[in-house]
Amino acid sequence: MKFSAMLLYVNDRLPILSVLKQLQQVARPLYRKGNYLYDIEQELVADRFYWMYFQYENENLYSNRVIDVTDDSVKENPRPKSQVEMRNQLFACYDLKNGKLYVSEYAKKAAVTNYISEMLQASVYTKNVFTSIDDFLGVVTKLRSVSFTQKDNLFNRSDDSIFKKQANIYGLDLPMRSKVKLDYGDTPIGAIRNTMRDWKIKRDSSEFDEVAIVGVDDEGFEKTFDFVTMISSVEVNVIKDDDCRYEPVVVKTQLIRLLGGQYEQER
Repeated sequence: MKFSAMLLYVNDRLPILSVLKQLQQVARPLYRKGNYLYDIEQELVADRFYWMYFQYENENLYSNRVIDVTDDSVKENPRPKSQVEMRNQLFACYDLKNGKLYVSEYAKKAAVTNYISEMLQASVYTKNVFTSIDDFLGVVTKLRSVSFTQKDNLFNRSDDSIFKKQANIYGLDLPMRSKVKLDYGDTPIGAIRNTMRDWKIKRDSSEFDEVAIVGVDDEGFEKTFDFVTMISSVEVNVIKDDDCRYEPVVVKTQLIRLLGGQYEQER
């Protein structure tokens, strides 16, 4: 399970401990947004980690019939429509020490910020971690892939441009845009430091557009750099149980340990 890291802002500031304690006091366990119903468990661990576990489902999703997989027979749904089965899981954890929010599904980060915003009646949003190419090179040790797009412009119409050479291979007119992805496996970053700086020059000169570089740091965490933002991620090694669900205590324990903390379940 991959947790994406981002900066969390509450009323344009990184939340401090008192804000998290206020959230813990006012937060409701049940929350609706659109057609979705959320059941949220929360815990403040060691006055540093604010853990949130979301179970959710579209409360209007229902079928009158179900399939009994023991004999493939069709039967009436024993669950009334008024009961919602929370089949989806989302995990989030805010680390006060580094000011980052870790979310298990990047595309669902709005569910976390919307919930916090409604509970605190505050403006809540996230930002990716801004950095420079030199900062990125100082963090990653291996290069995994590079992708970039090129547009039809005056610079890329020169005979020696990659953009025009691609078109010449197929004997077609120049396209409006082309995209190239280069896979490097896990090439040591030291061998191509100067090349990466050349990509920056090409981007600044409009020869390349939307450059994305994927690297890996010493701990195996994947980082993506696009000359605008860097999204860091943490990988938690967990497997689903017989019900195809993750055990939240296991996820919480492993994530907090990876972030340099310690969690012990209350007995």
